[in-house]
Amino acid sequence: MNRRDALGAIGLLLGTAVMPSVARAMGAGYRAPPPGTPLRVLSPQQGELLATLTEIIIPATDTPGARAARVDAFIDGLLADVFTTDERERFLEGLADVDARAMAAHGVAFVQITPERQVTLMSALQAEGKLAPPRPRRRRQRTEPSAFFPWLKDLTLVGYYTSEIGASQELRYVHVAGRYDGDVPYRRVGRAYS
Repeated sequence: MNRRDALGAIGLLLGTAVMPSVARAMGAGYRAPPPGTPLRVLSPQQGELLATLTEIIIPATDTPGARAARVDAFIDGLLADVFTTDERERFLEGLADVDARAMAAHGVAFVQITPERQVTLMSALQAEGKLAPPRPRRRRQRTEPSAFFPWLKDLTLVGYYTSEIGASQELRYVHVAGRYDGDVPYRRVGRAYS
């Protein structure tokens, strides 16, 4: 399976209509900038908020999480290189809304509340995302999610599973030179193939 096919499969696995910006990133094979590259769109506070949100979606377990895979830098790069101005503004408004909700409920920014409260707030955002009707797009009259959380989740999954960490440590890569074995028991593999 080549990279383009793998990215297409990720889109199918998401089970939702993929945002146009996510589809453009997948089609272009976009990757996070190299380590040490400064954020280009997000402020340091927004970057930390985004890193915290993505780590809640894909936390570190026996494999590294979204923060280690630099999903926040991947999304920042998308904001700079792939998103339209409208998409960038909507995404930044979504980040601001998460902080505003934390401030209203707990009196501090999202990154300062306890992990349990962070998960509770994210669960509420996820529930809202399931109930929000899709909004029509201007071109081609397709629809896109109107809620922030489904979009963030799509971006996190794509950013993580197209990173070296997600593709080689979370998924298992088995290089079979010259041989194909299509009947491998799952318990022997233990993880999905990349």
